[in-house]
Amino acid sequence: MRRLLRVLVAAFLVIAATPPCPAAEPDSTPLADLIDRHIDAGLKAKRITPVEPADDAEFLRRVTLDLHGVIPSAEQARAFLADTRKDRRARLVDALLADPRYGEHLADVWQGYLMSPLADDRTGRGDRLRKWLAEQFNTKPWDRITTDLLTASGKMEDNPAVVYLIESRLPRTVPDLTDLTTRYFLGVRLSCAQCHDHPFTDWKQQEFWGMAAFFTQVQTPGRSKQVYQDGIKDNPALTLDTLKATAPDGFQSRPPTFLGGEQPKAQKGTTNRASLAAWLTSSKNPYFAKAMANRTWWRLFGRGLVNPVDDMHSANKSSHPELLDLLATRFADSGFDHKFLTRAIVLSRAYQRTSRPDDATAEQGELFGRMPVKVLTAGQLYDSLVAVLGTPPRKSGGAQADPRWEFVQFFADDGDPDLTDYRRGIPHLLRQMNADQFAGRSLAMLAAKLTKSGRSADDVATDLFLTVLSRKPTADEVKLFRAHETKAGSLEKAAEELAWALLLTSEFTLNH
Repeated sequence: MRRLLRVLVAAFLVIAATPPCPAAEPDSTPLADLIDRHIDAGLKAKRITPVEPADDAEFLRRVTLDLHGVIPSAEQARAFLADTRKDRRARLVDALLADPRYGEHLADVWQGYLMSPLADDRTGRGDRLRKWLAEQFNTKPWDRITTDLLTASGKMEDNPAVVYLIESRLPRTVPDLTDLTTRYFLGVRLSCAQCHDHPFTDWKQQEFWGMAAFFTQVQTPGRSKQVYQDGIKDNPALTLDTLKATAPDGFQSRPPTFLGGEQPKAQKGTTNRASLAAWLTSSKNPYFAKAMANRTWWRLFGRGLVNPVDDMHSANKSSHPELLDLLATRFADSGFDHKFLTRAIVLSRAYQRTSRPDDATAEQGELFGRMPVKVLTAGQLYDSLVAVLGTPPRKSGGAQADPRWEFVQFFADDGDPDLTDYRRGIPHLLRQMNADQFAGRSLAMLAAKLTKSGRSADDVATDLFLTVLSRKPTADEVKLFRAHETKAGSLEKAAEELAWALLLTSEFTLNH
C-alpha cells in the first residue's frame, strides 16, 4: 500500500511540474465561411455577380503585402507557385502569421496612427515604440496591447508604450489624448464635440469632456522637457478643473464618464486611466471589438464595412451590419486575438477574389464582389524596393538621414487615407526614380547576379518577373525581352533595363 502511495505521489508531482499545454489557436475557418455567406447574400440581393478568384500569384503578393508589408521574395514566389497541395493558401497564411514580420508590419502601421509625423525626435521615439509594438502584436491580444498603451507610466527608455502619451518633447494635451483614444480604439470621431454638440451625430459636448476627464491625472513636471528624464506618472489630485488655467477650446468641467453615461465606480488605488482601460477593453463594450474588426477589414480590403473607418455612429450605416456584429462578437470571444480575426478574413472567398475589374460596377466593389486595388503605403513601397534592390547605405547627419525615414516622410499620407485613391503625382514618381536604390549600383548588381553562368534570356526574364512582380512572365513578355536583348547589345544590359521598367509599373506600386 505504501509503495502504491509513493507511486501515486510521484506521478502527481510529475504532473504538477509539467507546464500546461498552450491553448490551441482557435479555428478561423468557420468564421471565414460565415463571412462569405453574408457577402454572397448581399451580392445576390443586388443581383451582382462576383468576379472569379485570384490566381495563386495574385493571392501570394496581396496577402504577403497585407500581412508583412513587403512583396514576397523570388524564392517564396517560386516555391508557392510550384505547390500543388489543396491547402497551400491556408498554409501560406499560417506561415505569414507565425513570422515575426507580421508584428513588425502592424507596428509600422500603428506607429503611424499613434505618433504625429511632425513630432520632433520622431525617429528615436518611433524606433522604441515600433519595436515594442512589434513584440506586442506577435505575442499579445489586442485588449492587452490597448491597456498597456492607455495605462503606460514611467520613463520612455524603460517603457516605450509611454511614447503614446508624448507629443514632441511634451506630454500630449488632454483633448489630443481623448481624440486619439476614441478614434483608434473605439472608432469614434468625438473631437467634433469638443467645442459644441456634434452637428451631424448624437455626440454631445459633455460626452467629449466626460471622456477627457480620464486623462487629467497624467502628471508630468509642468509639461516641460523634463518629461524625458522624470517620466509619466498619475497624480490622483488632478481633475479637469486643473485645465482652467490653459482654457482649452470648449472646456467643460465634467467628472470621468464613459460613452453612454456610466461613471466608473470609485476604487482605492485605481487611476482614472486604469478604469478607462478596463471599460474600454471589456467584451461588453459596444465599440472596442467592432472598431478593430472594421479597421482590420478596411486595411485588408481598402474599404471598411463602415466608412470612414473612424467615424462609426448611428447615422453612418455599415454595408453589412450583421457581418460587422458577427466579426466583433467572434473577435471578442477569441480573447481579442487579432491573428484569429485576420486569418478568418484572408481565408474568405471575398478576400481571395481577383482585382481585375472585368465588367465591374462601383456597387460590385462597394459590396466586395471583387477585390479593390490598393495603393502601396509609403512603408510598403520602400520595403519592397529594398526587397528587390537591397538596403541603401545610411547617410551621415543624424536621425533624419535614415533613407527609409526620408522616403516615408515624402510619400506618407496623414491620418487614415483612402487606400484605393491614388494621390501621388510626378514629384513622387521622380522621387522613386531617384531613390538611393536607383541612384547607386543596385540595378546593375541585380542584373549581373541574374545573368551570370550563361543563363538564357527566358530564365532571366522569369527570375526578374518573380523578383519584382511575384509572377512568371507571359509568353508575349518573354518574346519582347528576347527582342530587347538584341537591341540592348547584351543580356546583362537588357536585364538591368527590364528591372527598371518593372519597378516603375503600376503593377509594382499597387496592391492588387
